[in-house]
Amino acid sequence: MRFNFLPLILLTFLVVPVISFASPAIITVSTQPVYHPGQTVFIEGTTSPNTLVGITIYNPSGSVIYSNTTTSSSTGAYQLKAFTFPSSPTGPYQYGTYTVHVGTSQGLTNSTTFQFQPLLSTVTVIVVNPQGSPVSGATVQANSAQNVTNGSGIATLQLPSGTYTLRVVPPAPYATAEENITVTAPQPLTVKVTVQVQALILSVVKVISPNVYLQNVQSGTGITMLGGTTLTVYTTVTYLGQPVSGATVTATYNGTTYTAQYMNGNYVFNVTVNNVQYESDLQIVATYAGMNSNQVTLPLTVNLNEQAAISKTLSSLNASLISLTNTVNSLSGTVSSLTNTVNSLTQKLSSLNASITSLQSSVQTLNSEYSSLSGRVGSISGTVDIALAVSVIAIIIAIVVLILLFRKVS
Repeated sequence: MRFNFLPLILLTFLVVPVISFASPAIITVSTQPVYHPGQTVFIEGTTSPNTLVGITIYNPSGSVIYSNTTTSSSTGAYQLKAFTFPSSPTGPYQYGTYTVHVGTSQGLTNSTTFQFQPLLSTVTVIVVNPQGSPVSGATVQANSAQNVTNGSGIATLQLPSGTYTLRVVPPAPYATAEENITVTAPQPLTVKVTVQVQALILSVVKVISPNVYLQNVQSGTGITMLGGTTLTVYTTVTYLGQPVSGATVTATYNGTTYTAQYMNGNYVFNVTVNNVQYESDLQIVATYAGMNSNQVTLPLTVNLNEQAAISKTLSSLNASLISLTNTVNSLSGTVSSLTNTVNSLTQKLSSLNASITSLQSSVQTLNSEYSSLSGRVGSISGTVDIALAVSVIAIIIAIVVLILLFRKVS
């Protein structure tokens, strides 16, 4: 299909070969609200008589898929056959909302929208039990389409052509059932589904946490709890209506599996959640004598427990402060020990300096005495005995000096 794409702005340069002394009228635009595959789009409206009208159509992505002009009649009415949708969405022809813009050479503009949707079939689902009685409150699903059976056990779905797995989730004591169906739109379809009695039934008696207390909880019930807390779940298991104590009840949450303990007629387990914002399903199921029960799904929403988070932060800060204080005390002890060592060394150095000063004074005294003796000895020349005596005296003085130095050092 080929289209002549003409921007609307070019209309302002066109010369309309009609002279009208009347004031320009408004321009209206309308079309069918919903189109299906294979249908042709028609645009119509009114404006000034014998006026050139430009029409542009945009797809859901905002791209121009059609642009053309037509001339209104002598009464001001105009109509244009635009294009025909393909049998299935493809290329620029997407499912969604399309926008139509119209305008005239006098500068009049207007717009409208329409939907391109698949052909739908009305699928009627009738849910009954083995005795043929209607089952109300059963959830019927096919892809994203969903409805609940009424008092007559009937639910309807709107589905395009295709093959679907129809899933029926009835209330207790019935078991979930599935059935494959083929839909050819727009032909209606009626499906009858018989659900069987579920021999093994899991029931949630109550759930408890610091901010939650619920009883007789049904599957799909949302639970909101605080982070950093524990959710205690009490369940029962019956076989053909009679309670059993030898079943195995397991729960899965956030990748962790919990096994319930049997206590006083209930199967009890605890789920502890971290103190973070989180959403996940708690899925519970029971097994007994090779049979599986119905699955109960409880969507859990965990909210941040700000008070607990603050307390945890304060505890961490206190622990850090204590560690820092211990480190400071240890350093203070080390500094004090070093100070004492320095003071002791300073005292020893002072004592050593005093000893050195005393030795220097003694050496000066001995040197003076030695000089005096040397003078006396020098006055007695030529006498060997005197020289020997002086030598002996010098040796004695040296010995004395060595003794004094040894005592001072020690």
